[in-house]
Amino acid sequence: MEKNSQKPQNPPRKKSYNRYKRSAVRRFSSALSLLVLVPVFALTALFLLLFPHSTVSYIEKRNLAEFPQFSFENYFSGAFTAGVTHYYDDTVPFRDDFKNIGNRFKSNFGIQTGDSVSATGKLTTAKKKENTNPSGNTEVSANSKSDTPSSDSQSQGTSEESKQKDYTKENAEYTVENGIIVVNQDGHYRALEMFGGGSGDAYVNALNEFRESLDSKIKVYSMIAPLASEYYTPANYSEFTANQKEYFDDIAKRLNKGIVSVDADSALAQHTEEDIYLRTDHHWTALGAYYAAEAFAKTAGVPFKDINTYQPETVSGFVGTMYAFTQDINIKNDPEDFVYYVPENNDQCTAYYYDTAFRYSDDGNFFNQVGDPQTNAYMIFMGGDEQVVKVKTNVHNGRKLLMIKDSYGNAEAACYLTSFEEIYVVDMRYFELNLVDFAEQMGVTDVLFTMVTFSAFGDNAENLDTIITQAKGETIIDAAVEEENKSSAAIEGE
Repeated sequence: MEKNSQKPQNPPRKKSYNRYKRSAVRRFSSALSLLVLVPVFALTALFLLLFPHSTVSYIEKRNLAEFPQFSFENYFSGAFTAGVTHYYDDTVPFRDDFKNIGNRFKSNFGIQTGDSVSATGKLTTAKKKENTNPSGNTEVSANSKSDTPSSDSQSQGTSEESKQKDYTKENAEYTVENGIIVVNQDGHYRALEMFGGGSGDAYVNALNEFRESLDSKIKVYSMIAPLASEYYTPANYSEFTANQKEYFDDIAKRLNKGIVSVDADSALAQHTEEDIYLRTDHHWTALGAYYAAEAFAKTAGVPFKDINTYQPETVSGFVGTMYAFTQDINIKNDPEDFVYYVPENNDQCTAYYYDTAFRYSDDGNFFNQVGDPQTNAYMIFMGGDEQVVKVKTNVHNGRKLLMIKDSYGNAEAACYLTSFEEIYVVDMRYFELNLVDFAEQMGVTDVLFTMVTFSAFGDNAENLDTIITQAKGETIIDAAVEEENKSSAAIEGE
């Protein structure tokens, strides 16, 4: 009888031993979790209770949530408890510091592609501009720049453009979400807003209506400022932004003959190697505004001082809105100098400040900083947007300018202190009076609609029809002028 060749099997472990081992591991894990999590939760609760809550986010450029008011209705509806939760979430102590730490951490991640582009968001392909030629056929134009401006536009010479660096031939190093890309050019990071196109119908219709309603003796001008992406978008992202000049030329063709279009795009194109746009903010610089203002002054036939006659002032370490928009730590870590220019006659000018219904509030200097200069340096011009500003200068040429603008116009207005006798600055988003009535009662000789691409082709343009057609306010205007005269008399008497 043959012996069994199979090796004897080990006896199975006792089930009670395995159960005991697993139970011990669970108890140890639970105890360890309690030892770690309880102190963490306790420290977090003490942190939220003992440290002062943030009230403003300078990164996000906004006031943070306020603690909700209690009422039985809000409590039983759940609104109060939801508000408390939102308050503690939104006002974490040292919120901006934690956000910066998080952004630095996130900057280490991203999808690396073969062309050294790190993508963290999606961009939409821009629409190509469809133009209608005189024969009525539709032409689809590419994104390359037009060599010849519209005959309706007052263009600047372009012989110097060939000397400018062509940034569009470069490749982007880094891109972020929300229709914005961040590129590394000339050793610095620059954030660029992409322009996807638009009809511009609201802008055209409002300006044409304004021209028809206004006294024919008053001259009307249109000047749209391009976004920085017009000049600095790298070749590998050109499909995500439209050629803005083609859109501007189309607007010029559709405006009534009584409206003169000013070609700021061509004027700025001659200076792309200069600091004409802020890298960390969505605005142009004071220098960029100066070159656009120069184009308008030449068209309007008013005097205009050379930039060398201005006094430059610098705010170092400026980081603007683009960090709030993108949360890209490269923007945060690459601040820039914010340079603005004070005209030689600034001390001989007086700025009168009114609310948006033109009720007098104060007077003083045109340059009126509000908030922290390193984050709100652009507020140096008139202190912001939600007001009406009138400037009396020492120029005596009988020319009075009314500017209808968005925030781009704030820096531009400073350039006209040596060109016009009086300047009225109205923001298209907030003005509460009838614009036609206001222009005629103030005795202006020139009206300039000046704003950036997004305002002319976006929702902001809808506000133009509102301020042109809304109710008149003669009594308010008269009262404001009376208060201004009292202030002027008091200044002269000192």
